[in-house]
Amino acid sequence: MIFRDLFNRHSRRNLLIEINPYRTLVAGLTRPDEGAIRLDCAAEFETGDEAGLRAWLDTNFERQKAWVPVICGFVPPEALLQRESIQPRRLVEPGYFGTIAKEQYQIERPDAWTFHAVTPLEGLPLPAGSSQRPALLSGVSNSDVHQLQQRLLDHRLLPFRVELGLLPLLGVIADYKARRNEKSAVVVIVIEQEQTVAYIIGKEGVATPAPVRHGFASIVQLARKEFDLTDAAAVRERFLRVDDELQLRAGRLVRAIGRDLKPVVDSFEMATGQSVGEIYCAYLPPELGWIARALADVVGRAPFALDCAEWLPTVNLQGAEGVTSFAPHWLGALSLVADVPGQKLEKTPREDAPHQGPWRVDYRLSAALPSNDLVRRRFIINVVAVTLAVTVFMITAWQLYASRELSAQIEYWEKRNTENRRPVAEVNQLSRNLSNKSERIKYAYELMQMPYPVSDFILSLGRSHPTNIRIDAISSSDTGVVVRGGLRQSSEEASRSAKRYVEDLRRDPAIGPLFGSITLTSFNREGTTDVHIFEITFRLKDPKGLQK
Repeated sequence: MIFRDLFNRHSRRNLLIEINPYRTLVAGLTRPDEGAIRLDCAAEFETGDEAGLRAWLDTNFERQKAWVPVICGFVPPEALLQRESIQPRRLVEPGYFGTIAKEQYQIERPDAWTFHAVTPLEGLPLPAGSSQRPALLSGVSNSDVHQLQQRLLDHRLLPFRVELGLLPLLGVIADYKARRNEKSAVVVIVIEQEQTVAYIIGKEGVATPAPVRHGFASIVQLARKEFDLTDAAAVRERFLRVDDELQLRAGRLVRAIGRDLKPVVDSFEMATGQSVGEIYCAYLPPELGWIARALADVVGRAPFALDCAEWLPTVNLQGAEGVTSFAPHWLGALSLVADVPGQKLEKTPREDAPHQGPWRVDYRLSAALPSNDLVRRRFIINVVAVTLAVTVFMITAWQLYASRELSAQIEYWEKRNTENRRPVAEVNQLSRNLSNKSERIKYAYELMQMPYPVSDFILSLGRSHPTNIRIDAISSSDTGVVVRGGLRQSSEEASRSAKRYVEDLRRDPAIGPLFGSITLTSFNREGTTDVHIFEITFRLKDPKGLQK
């Protein structure tokens, strides 16, 4: 469907709006990845309630600070929608439709209007070059479209399509009747202020009889007489207060319209041989539904009934949870986005093409809009040009900066090199000294890691010492050997044990002959404990007497 392109090109939520003679209807549109288009919010406002509409938009589209794409349908006070006999071969003539409008419908300045024609049965563009055939000629004043677009732009709404609301409305009603296989025709009437316009949807498409000369003003005039009312506010209040008395007198209030409308319906039946079964009063809000029922009774036909809740899924639409069910007067607005099955255009239309699908004709004045794609082509070109200019400027500035910075760095480091030559030489000398000392330390570690040679003296000393005596250190010098150790006993026992150990060393055949004397040179108690520290000195007889 052509309106899906709106979601393909814009990821944000979009708006549906219809401006009809009685109300302004608005609904938010979202498109999930799969499934029907969702109507996530909806509201309706009295004609001219700009403040209410602005507040609703601020609440429901507060995150969208830029343009909100909108599909708009409107019913202008001056519009042309008539069935005419068209010569398709003359469609190439620029002023062909304007000539018909001026001659047949007394439109003085047709050059200030926009005209299009569709087939009355399928709502498709007329094929060029075919023989003379009936068509629905539609036209609107460019000034009306311009005023509408400006009104939308004032609310930051950017029109994606602007359609004459009656065309898609007639299309969905014709489709609804066809799918139900109903053979009778239906009359769609629009009660304007001074006249009532009828459109009859039959087997040969849409017929457009002459307007009835009575409109809503005649209903108001009769109401003043019936209820003895003097001003418009009292009449309005009475119309909205639907009670038994109003319904009882409703037939008299619409009698003038019904009296002139009934011959129109009867004439259609006689001319086509097709009966008219229902009447639909377009755009009437629910509060004025009594007018539609009374008018149907006067004409002798049934009111057209369509349950929007059941109809929405059949045209790929669904109301979101929490959205109030749509009343029948929403049918015109919903028809703007309804996915009606049936014959389609042979080729996918361009975005700026006036015919966007069956019964859908776009009347936008694109030249008067900020953009047709939310961003002007000129704006994109300017952005690209500015981006390139900024890029070139930044590259040039960076090269100049880098060159100056490099020169400054070279000068700085040359100065530092000159200043640091002497400290560097000192550091090099220190490094060499450190290297020499490191070699010495390394050699010392290597010596430390070499295994100690164990002498016969040490083996004999370890073999002969009692178990209660520990040897802590053995040191040697040119004159002898000193053995230090300890034992844990009482003072007297420790003294005797130490002396006894010294005597044993003297008598030891492996130790005693090596030394000239073996004496206990130190014996002390360690603090208040029973640990006693001793020192035994071994003096050599002859330096050569110590064998390793």
